[in-house]
Amino acid sequence: YMIYLGYTKYGDIKLGKKYEKPEFSDLTWFSMLFACGVGIGLYFFGVSEPMYYYRSPSWIGPLGLVKPGYQNDDQLAQQGMFVTFYHWGLHAWIVYVIVAVLLGVVCFRWDMPLTLRAAFFPLVGDVIYGPLGDVIDALSMAATTFGVCTSLGLGVKSINTGMAHMDSSIKYTGSEGEDWQVGIIWVITSIATLSVCTGLKAGLKILSQVTFALGCIFMVCLLYMDNTFYLLNLFVQSTGHYFQWLIQVGFETDAFQQLNYEFTKSNNLLADSGNHRLWTQLTETLGKTEIADPVEFYESSNKAFLDWWTIFYWGWWIAWAPFVGMFMARISRGRTIRQVLLGAMAAPMFYGFFFLSVLGGLGIKMQRAVELALEVPPLPGGHPNCTGLGYGADLEPFTPEAKALEAIGYRALACRGFDNPIFDVVEPYGERMGEFLKVLILAGLVLYFITSSDSGSYVDDTLSAGGMLHPPIIQRIYWAVTEGACACALLVGGKDQALRGLRAVSICSGFPYTIMICFMCTALWRAVKWDCMEDAIHRMTRFNTGLFDWTEGFMPRCGGPPAGERATSLAISFFMPYVTMHEVNMKLFGSFGYFHTVGLASFFLCWIGLLIGELGTQYASYVGWTFFTIFCAWMAAIRIKARGAWDIYGWALEDFFACYVMWPFAASQMQLHCRHNPECVNDPLAEPDDRFLDYPMAGSDVKTREVPMMMEVPQYVQQVPMQPEPSIPQFTFVQQPAMTPYVDQSMQGQPAYMDPSMQGQPVMMPAQPQYGSYPIAAPGYGNMWAAQA
Repeated sequence: YMIYLGYTKYGDIKLGKKYEKPEFSDLTWFSMLFACGVGIGLYFFGVSEPMYYYRSPSWIGPLGLVKPGYQNDDQLAQQGMFVTFYHWGLHAWIVYVIVAVLLGVVCFRWDMPLTLRAAFFPLVGDVIYGPLGDVIDALSMAATTFGVCTSLGLGVKSINTGMAHMDSSIKYTGSEGEDWQVGIIWVITSIATLSVCTGLKAGLKILSQVTFALGCIFMVCLLYMDNTFYLLNLFVQSTGHYFQWLIQVGFETDAFQQLNYEFTKSNNLLADSGNHRLWTQLTETLGKTEIADPVEFYESSNKAFLDWWTIFYWGWWIAWAPFVGMFMARISRGRTIRQVLLGAMAAPMFYGFFFLSVLGGLGIKMQRAVELALEVPPLPGGHPNCTGLGYGADLEPFTPEAKALEAIGYRALACRGFDNPIFDVVEPYGERMGEFLKVLILAGLVLYFITSSDSGSYVDDTLSAGGMLHPPIIQRIYWAVTEGACACALLVGGKDQALRGLRAVSICSGFPYTIMICFMCTALWRAVKWDCMEDAIHRMTRFNTGLFDWTEGFMPRCGGPPAGERATSLAISFFMPYVTMHEVNMKLFGSFGYFHTVGLASFFLCWIGLLIGELGTQYASYVGWTFFTIFCAWMAAIRIKARGAWDIYGWALEDFFACYVMWPFAASQMQLHCRHNPECVNDPLAEPDDRFLDYPMAGSDVKTREVPMMMEVPQYVQQVPMQPEPSIPQFTFVQQPAMTPYVDQSMQGQPAYMDPSMQGQPVMMPAQPQYGSYPIAAPGYGNMWAAQA
């Protein structure tokens, strides 16, 4: 979707005014978004993650993470690199880009405040200024705070481990290690607080450049000091492997592995709501206490890995989406969508791949060196034989051979946990050079820690200040300290399970945005079509009520039917939607409308009855939900017909989603529109127009029809004749105080708006009201932000 957007005409849309130039140079911009978007994670996971997949722990299962096609250890190593790339590739960066581009278009082109609620303006209009917008911004602040805390928690453990590697008196485990980690968090939080107080162009800009430079120096040193040919080959090979399997693995859901939940006594929600019904039936029927373990019986890969680790990754990235996306939009002002797509997704992705190839490749090389020297092969499934390699539960070698290899800098990284490998991998280069590289690692971790906290505080400041680009200093200090305190609380409260707690927080805070980003895609599509002045969206009308008007007490800024009428219609729709739909059916289908009303009533009542019937008949409720789905699909078909009759912009999938999730609101919306707009724009009994079933694609031959010049409509939805578009060199966005009303007699007294700098040329608004709360030339709909376009 984003690639299509970037390489069509929409890619030329600038995140800002036409005359604006980028605020930061390309290199500074890239270093800032990379420091904000990845940071600590590459150091923490750079060696450990490929090693985890290559030599997976025994609890993963008899075959580890092996997928079909595995034949030898080389392919297992390549699979380890691929899964790492998969977690750090397109699927990760794209969530940032969607948020950044949408905010850039809406906030910088349409002059709206830089808040996350503004991203939903193209979809729900002025409702974002009510409680719904408050909830969106509150969720965004929570996701930002906990997402940053996850990275800070991971980073401080790596910093503590690195300090212990350089000074044996420093502990990184137990209560002493916890004290060190808390102290590190507060020291670095103090530095981050000073940085965030200096502003974006001073503190964060300089820190990002220094941090990025240190990372490049570290990576190039390793590239030259080790087997350069091997590392470059690994990067090229792994990148090709990634793109070869990207599509297939992108749709991988571990369907058969997840099926194993039904064959075990599990409380996982994927297994029929956690009641292990099938396992109970099988064991009780045969009089057994257990059945065969499906993982061992079928040599299946681990069923928990997808939700335990991959979902954590997506939750972690998505939890960062409001934070990084908003920050990325802020520093990308003046760039086009195509430039953001290339510079904020493709470039950091390939840079990250190279970073991971160097660190991951050296980790795999060291593991193989130790196994070959000690002649201890891995266990079946690629599991490390730590006992055979001479490593104990304390992650340290205990045999003379293993200690001898340790003396020259080689350790079995698969037996060293997650925190040690990044520091172990630089020890073969000698004591002095190893110390130098460890200093680079520590400096990179500390600076990435600071930039992450700094940028996170900036975003929280901006959101809590309602979109102010320069929030008060005291507020910046508050958010920087809050993030440090939150990270400390999670580490101290979690004890040995701190990582698990951090992971859970990321998933929980990212879950709401998993759904919201899907809506953002639709909002972005509408925003770019509106910005390109496409007829498909500009000439159509809208429903006279919104699905979310209830969040403002049925009194939104855009006006509409009285609140009492809305509340009554919604109450009836909750319990008898077929009653409210009957008015619509009769308007759209004539006498045949009775058939649709009876059909809707039959399926709705059957749904209610079968839900109750579950008390006496097993599975009856599932049949009821089937009837409910048919009811919603039928209602969606009527909604599509209604949009065609009143020339309302939309999409068939949106109609079904609205009816399935918000059927009372959708039914009430259609009834009120039918009641207050008795005259249809198009003949509802004519053949349906295909353009109401899907979005017209760019450049497609969209059919158009003449709209009646004068229609009898309610006073709060006054429609006016279509007017020719004026010839204006460019649209200028200005703040409300700078606008002066200009009365154009050809618009029947409707006020247009004029930018004083345009020497008297009026900026005309489209003549027909729009879907949602887009700019319209009709009184009572408000929406001054977009009307100033």
